[in-house]
Order: sequence, then structure tokens, then C-alpha cells
Amino acid sequence: MSEINQNRAFKEAACIDAMRVFDSCSAQDCLEDLELTFSTEDQETINNAQYVKVKCIETQNASFVIDPVPFNRGFYTVDVTLNFRADVEVYETVGDTPDVVYGTTSFTKRVILYGSDGSTQRFMSNSTAVAALPAPTSGCAACCDNGTLPVAGISIASPMCLNAELVTATEPETDNTVNVTVGIFAIIQLMRPVPIMIPAYDYCVPESECASNTDTPCELFSKIQFPTAEFFPQGLSTDGCGCQSSQNNQSNSQNNQNNSNQTGNSR
Repeated sequence: MSEINQNRAFKEAACIDAMRVFDSCSAQDCLEDLELTFSTEDQETINNAQYVKVKCIETQNASFVIDPVPFNRGFYTVDVTLNFRADVEVYETVGDTPDVVYGTTSFTKRVILYGSDGSTQRFMSNSTAVAALPAPTSGCAACCDNGTLPVAGISIASPMCLNAELVTATEPETDNTVNVTVGIFAIIQLMRPVPIMIPAYDYCVPESECASNTDTPCELFSKIQFPTAEFFPQGLSTDGCGCQSSQNNQSNSQNNQNNSNQTGNSR
């Protein structure tokens, strides 16, 4: 909590509209042998390759499919499809300057999360309505008992390309392929918009003025501290890793020896 809030007393209980997370899970997945898809021009480059190397890989976007779990009210299956884009260095001859091509691939993960119940449609002046989802029932109940889907979200760290393999075509008039192994860390959530009561201290009124920088580029540059550490890389340090330096070990050894001598003298 900031110093401003610490100095201000509780003012009122305020009702806000927020997205409440009803359930979430973390995922650490190793996605093996995902086949990359290339454009026609880039595929020709892959067909002439002798060696490939993935320079980097990124998550382009994610899509969701949410369905209720039958006979488990409030639970939903969430199918998350992640789309990746990889920068691939292609070597026609090992040691030569590589050509860079771009490949895409995707992966779908299914999880089951609790998303609570919602039986009302939500309309906002600046957005469309949340679509109603018929409950998995039949007869009159199917017409009267409708539920709204929760909102799914995923937070994903930068994916890591753990391996890239060039698979040479064995049949004539077929293409070479590139398979990659990708490691991902992600958190998947199910949320619903709800009115919730929170303690309010006051409005967030800024207490500092916006400063305008009128310095010339050289004047601004002169105020930057010289980056000494960039020119002198630090060696491997064991401090903070549960290990002691040799100097600390010698000091501890000397202390133990002194304690042993004192114990012997007291006897």
C-alpha cells in the first residue's frame, strides 16, 4: 500500500463492477514435435535446407471454446488454442549465411474449471450483450433456464523453443518439414463480471505536477549515469544461493576452533 493510502482513513464502502476470478490453474507444458507451416516461397527454402535453427518463437494470439460440463453445474471445459510464430534460420550449406523464414503452428489445451452460474444477460452501453448459452437440459426447462458463459483468459510467459528438427522428405514431390518442441508456462482463468464491495479511502488525486522536459538531446544525455557495469561483467557469485564464500567458510572454521579451545580450557 502506498504512503498516501496509509495516511488516509477509511472513507466509505464502494460498490464497483469488476471481473472476479472464480477458478484458475497453472500449466507447465512441453509441446513436442509441433509441425511448422510455411508460405509457398518459404517452403521452397525449407526444401533446399540442410540444417535449420529456430531463432525465436512467440505467441501470436489465443482463442477459446467454453462448454458446460454435463451434470456438473458451474463447471466448464475450456479449450485454449495457442498460435505460435517462429523465426527459422535456414542453412543450405552448414556455415553459410542463413536465410530467415517464418513458420506458424498451433496447440490446443483443454482444462476443466469452475465458472459459477449466471442466468442473466448483460448489456453495456459501450459493448455488445453477453450471449446466452442454453443449459444442457431438454423440454420446457431448456427454454426457461438459460445461462451465460463465463469469460476465459490466459496469461502466458514467452515460449521457449527447446528443439528444432528438419525432417527430410523421403518421397518424391513432397516437402521437407520442420518440427519444434516448445515449452510454455501459462495461467488459465475463468471470470465473471460482478458487483463487489470494496473499502474506499478517497479519489486518486495526483499530488505531483507533470514536468515538461525542455533539455536538448545532449543535455538529456549528459544526465544519464555512465553504465560502468556494462563494461565490467560480474563473475559468478554464490551469495544468496544458500552457499557461503570461501572467506565466510574460513571465518566460520576459525570461530569453531576458538569455541573448541574455550570449551577445553573451561574443563
